[in-house]
Amino acid sequence: MISLRSVSFCYGDDDRPALDKLSLEIASGEGLAVMGRNGCGKSTLAHIISRLVKPTGGDLQIGLDRDSATAIGLLFQNPDNQFVALTVEKEVAFALENLSIPLDDMRDRVDEILVALGIAHLKGRLINSLSGGEKQRVALAGIMIANPKILILDEPDSYLDLEGRTMLEEQLVVLRSKKPNLTEIRITQYLSVARQYQRLVVLDQGRLLADGSPEAVLADREICARAGLVWDGSRSNSQTLSYPREESIVNAIELSEMSFGYPGGETVIKDLSVALHAGEVLCVVGPSGSGKTTLGYLLTGLLQPTSGRIRKLDGQGRVVGVEQGRGRISASLQMPERQFFLENCKSEIEYGPSNFGKKLPPGYIEELLSSVGLDQPGFAQREPLTLSTGEKRRLAFAVVMALGPDFIVFDEPGCGLDPEGVGDFIALARKLKEAQLGLVVITHDDQLVSALADRVLVLDKDGQSSLFAAAEFEQNRMFDRT
Repeated sequence: MISLRSVSFCYGDDDRPALDKLSLEIASGEGLAVMGRNGCGKSTLAHIISRLVKPTGGDLQIGLDRDSATAIGLLFQNPDNQFVALTVEKEVAFALENLSIPLDDMRDRVDEILVALGIAHLKGRLINSLSGGEKQRVALAGIMIANPKILILDEPDSYLDLEGRTMLEEQLVVLRSKKPNLTEIRITQYLSVARQYQRLVVLDQGRLLADGSPEAVLADREICARAGLVWDGSRSNSQTLSYPREESIVNAIELSEMSFGYPGGETVIKDLSVALHAGEVLCVVGPSGSGKTTLGYLLTGLLQPTSGRIRKLDGQGRVVGVEQGRGRISASLQMPERQFFLENCKSEIEYGPSNFGKKLPPGYIEELLSSVGLDQPGFAQREPLTLSTGEKRRLAFAVVMALGPDFIVFDEPGCGLDPEGVGDFIALARKLKEAQLGLVVITHDDQLVSALADRVLVLDKDGQSSLFAAAEFEQNRMFDRT
């Protein structure tokens, strides 16, 4: 059904091909997983097959009627990139409206898919009010409601909590049973997901590195290492990172009976009291929509509590003023591209320190990029918005570290990273902890919790919270309930 013959693609004036003479055959009704290192061309392959972009070389053939508007369904890695409506109901109904489905039938089908994905309660919500995980499920509903013949899923579980991931897998099972001729292409960074498919394709620098059964491909350690599918700790650029910064100013962040609610909405966080300390990693977990990202915004001062207080304290327990504490708490956002706006990676890294009258030491930008796995020649001059999602996330790490803060909030740092990248982040976080930074890691990934947490803060959808020591959290297997 899908045939790629020596397909190549380059973005703009970039002389490095995202796909380089790639040949691939995918049969009708086949399901396959696609893996590879960040920036290897996985998302570009999805965009080529879904006809969002045309190859700059080679030939693409798809055995479908070109007039079929919903024959190919693509779930973007970042769901914000595919929304066209203001509300959840309108977004999910959009494809059916284009097919002139009768209104009563449309309403029934929208309600059915919302219930199936566990998001019926979001029906009337504004898209921009949703959490990352909620957006991912809404985007998935908008794709699946049209019953495509080819379904392309670009890391669909990146922002999903355990409930969302479970519902996704259940819906895919139902969809395959109803449509045995469905062709499914699943881009993933999870080995456990790849093993669910009969076929695994691995890309490396835009080329086909491996194609076979998951068991055979993943048993080849050389291929796995080359494609960034494993991390054994033997290579970690972050271990060489020196972290020059001024004497710390903020040694603790104290939240006292803090609550927050968005205007016109329910209280998201209720009466939260917790102290964060330098040299400690606090992991924040909970279901989508429980307020994890909101807490990150509150800690960095992007939002202010509706009641209670947040205080920054120095080493003697004295309150740090607004001006004195400016820039001492920084954040890597859940959607990293939202914090980029300059022409190249070098400028992005320099921008924050320049606002405080600081000039980075010679060679430090290259050292920062190397520490986050972006040490390819010429990377400092790359345009940030042309990077892959995983590369953007790594760049965001470097951007916030360049400020030399006392605390860093990492919001879903593992999303979009290949397995090697997740391992590199763990090593990087440990290095920052050794430098006596305080880290807040907001995550759905139990690997990060197990590897990094000193304490775990669990947020619930009703605004309540619970705080656990890491050992207590692991012992009670709390993560399975978040």
